[in-house]
Amino acid sequence: MGIFPFFSKKKKQPVLVRCTYCSYEFHLLPREVRLLETKNARDPLCPIKEECDICHTGFMIPVHYTNKQGKVYLFHELKPKIKNLDPNTALNRMFKNHFH
Repeated sequence: MGIFPFFSKKKKQPVLVRCTYCSYEFHLLPREVRLLETKNARDPLCPIKEECDICHTGFMIPVHYTNKQGKVYLFHELKPKIKNLDPNTALNRMFKNHFH
């Protein structure tokens, strides 16, 4: 009886992320969160940060997320620290992979 709590079927919930520029929201699956954490491990501000696919100007950051070490990332605290890109840099980012 005492061993069953270790085999619980509790799954991790998706993480809600929001764009810093256009406020577009969607959920990241736990697998995607792990991939972003390993990809952005050296980022001191937030390991879950991705460029927005809708506006190509802002960054998708978590609304409320707690990592394995217990550090809490909140959207309203991270947004002022992340600088939005100027339009020229955004255009370069959109078309960098399309023209070789």
